[in-house]
Formats: sequence, C-alpha cells, structure tokens
Amino acid sequence: MSPSADASGSPDEQSTDNATTRSLSALTRGIAAKTFPLYLSMVAGVIGTLVTAAVLGHTGTTSLAAYAMTVAVFNPAVMVVQGALRGSMPFVSQSGDDPGELESTFRDAMWLALCAGVLGGLAVAAVPALATLIGAPEATLAAFGPFPYLMALTLVVVSFQTSATTLLIALGRSKEAMWTGLVNTGSSLVLIPSLVLGPGPLPALGMTGAGVAMFVNATAALATAHLLSRHHTALNGRRVGLGRPVWSTVWRMALVGLPMGSTMLIKFGVLGVLAMSAATAGVADAAAHQIMITLATFVFLPATAVGQATVPFMARASADVDRHGYREVRRSLLAGACLALPVVAASALLVFLVAHPVLGLFTPDPRVQALVIALLPVLFVVVVADGAQALPGMGLLAIKRTTPTLYTFAVCFGSLALIAFPVAAAGGLTWLWTAYAVASLGLVLGQAGSFLRFTVTRP
Repeated sequence: MSPSADASGSPDEQSTDNATTRSLSALTRGIAAKTFPLYLSMVAGVIGTLVTAAVLGHTGTTSLAAYAMTVAVFNPAVMVVQGALRGSMPFVSQSGDDPGELESTFRDAMWLALCAGVLGGLAVAAVPALATLIGAPEATLAAFGPFPYLMALTLVVVSFQTSATTLLIALGRSKEAMWTGLVNTGSSLVLIPSLVLGPGPLPALGMTGAGVAMFVNATAALATAHLLSRHHTALNGRRVGLGRPVWSTVWRMALVGLPMGSTMLIKFGVLGVLAMSAATAGVADAAAHQIMITLATFVFLPATAVGQATVPFMARASADVDRHGYREVRRSLLAGACLALPVVAASALLVFLVAHPVLGLFTPDPRVQALVIALLPVLFVVVVADGAQALPGMGLLAIKRTTPTLYTFAVCFGSLALIAFPVAAAGGLTWLWTAYAVASLGLVLGQAGSFLRFTVTRP
C-alpha cells in the first residue's frame, strides 16, 4: 500500500525534506520549522513538572519523602527508556518512505519499549522493599500506599508512548509530537490538583491521587501519540501491533540507544553531585546553584529541540553515504548549529538583561542574587558549550555511533564529579561552576572530535 499524501507528505514536500537537494539556508529553515513545535512541547513539559511538584508540596512531609524516594528511581528509569528508544530514530528516518519497512521498524521499537519499560517498572515497584532494606522510617513506608506500583505501570505506558513520539520526531512530524506533549501537560494541570488536593466536593487522594493522575496522563499521551502515528505517517491504514519482532533489529536499536540513556544518567547524576557539593559551600551557594541550574535548563531547551529536529535530516543523509559520503550529514549538522547556537546565546543574553527582576522571583536574599549575577558569565559559557556539544551528539545518534558520546561524558563529567567537593571547599560556587564550564568545553571537543572522526567525507 502506498502512503497517501496526508500520511507522508506530497512529493514536493518529500523532495524539500531531502537534505541532499536543499541549500544551507533552506535546510536551516526546514529544521527551524520542525524545531518550534518540539520546543513548545518541552516548555509545556517543564511547566507540568513544576505544577506537579508544587501540588505535592501540600501533601505532607511523609508523603513528600515517599514521593522523593519513588521518583529517585522512576526518573533515572525514564531517562534510560527514553535514551534507549532514541536508538530507533535513525532506523525510522531511513525507512519512513516504505510503509512495510516502517511497520516492521516500529514493531521492533515497540518491543524495545516493552523490554525497557518492564525492566524499569520492576525497579520502581521494588522501591518499598528497598526503602525497608535501608531502614526508612515507618511513617514513610506507610505513606507509599499503591503509589510506587502505579508509577511502575506509568513507566510501562510512558515507554510505549515514547516509541510512538520518537517515531513522529524521526519522521519530521514535530507538530504531531507537540500535541502528545500538550495533551500530557494539559491533563496534568487538571488531574494532579483535582486528585491530590480534592478541591470542592472532590475527595483529596494525596499520593494515591498523584499516582492515578500520572497513569491517566501517560495513557492519554500514549493514545494521542499512537493515533497520530497511525494517521499522519506512512502507517496510515495499517494496524500495527506487537506481532513477531526481529530480535536482531531490536538489539541494534538497543546498542544505539542504551549509550544515550547511560549518558543521560551520567549527566544528571553528576548534576546531583554538584548540588550536594554546592550545599557544603554554604546556604547562599546552594540556593544560587539551584537558581543557576534552573536558568541553564530553560536556556538549553532550544538546543535540545534543534538537536532532535536535526536527527531525521542527518539520518536520511547518512543512508545515502555511498554516493555522497558524509558531506550532507555534516551540512545538516552545520544548519542545526547555525539555528541553535544563536538562539541559545540570545537566550543567555536575555537572562543577563532581565537578571534583577527574574532573580527577585526566585529569592529575596540579596546575597544569593549577587552571587548569581556575578556568575552569569560562567553560566553563559556552560549553556553555550552544552548547546554546542549536544548537536554533534545528535549527529552521532543519526549515524548510529553513540558509544563515543558515552565515553566523552564518562571522562569529562566523571572527572567533574571526582573534583566537585574539593573544588567547592576551596573556592565555593565560583570555582565549582568554573570547573563545570571546563567540563562542558571538554564535552564540545570530545563530541565534535568524535563526530568529525566518524564522518570523514569521502572523495
């Protein structure tokens, strides 16, 4: 069955999406069009997370402790699952025009989602047992209730939703992927306060309500993502189920994706070490560090969105490597860099310009505000370097060479973790963030060097 024009775009659209036939400026505009919906989805996700944290802050100390222990396992598990499923992106991008091949690839991606989701779900479900082994207070153990098991089910649902969202992004269907994120966030804004706090006549379900809400949110996002993937891609008119997997393909996807998931674990694990080391430097340092991490996260979002939007362009170009070498892959990466880095730099500059009123929203403490303002130049270096390293990292994903990314993060961020406490003790937050900036610059050299090494243009 040939895909309809609505499913995979008109021939003209397909030709304009081909990186080998577009000028650099046209390629940059094409990536920008795919990036904006992804960026909106990410911003919506951050807002949803902030609302969830704010609502759960009213559930009581023991509930918060139980929640913190559960998400301490849930969040890393989600990172590994999402990273593993990113490994399907180049496979999907290269088979997007063939309905039969795309169906087979998507089926294998769903099997990868099932395996990763079940393993992660088992880890989350084991949280109460783990809490008992480490001697958590009885009040915390009693506060768990069914929450960890609801979150375990949620992780499995998130895995299947991620497989479909990744398919949409890999095929350049960023608008459809955006709707999945908006549905999840919109559902969170309604269900989390309603089920946790019980406004009006509704009963307050506390932690159990949070678990139910998160499961329903994930299910709504799953249904949306799979519905859109069946009607706006070459899968239009096909009923795709788990069926029989091609385990060799599932394994190849995992080999590409698992290093990405491990990289995310390393990054956020080391950020946790930095937070603890900042806390040893003083109360003001700890507060300033958290504010700077929050600002860096928002400034870095455009680079993440551009990187994901660029992967399909690079993956399709790498499929034609026998004819063109890696020239078009590099050109796609250059177009992404021309888009992402100015936006990241402009976002950081905006933070400079509005620093005083923005910091007033975070804290009234003049010591904390002064410390953050003094370190804004270092923050600028960190976020620009982080954006610069993310793009070649996505390029390595597109050509299915993700192990160098894992090694680069292990060396640069591993070294940062080892020196964090002595550096913070010697020079406080200033020295700590200077070390963070040096590690980020090391990531740029490692990621860019690896990408260039694997994409030597053939004559």
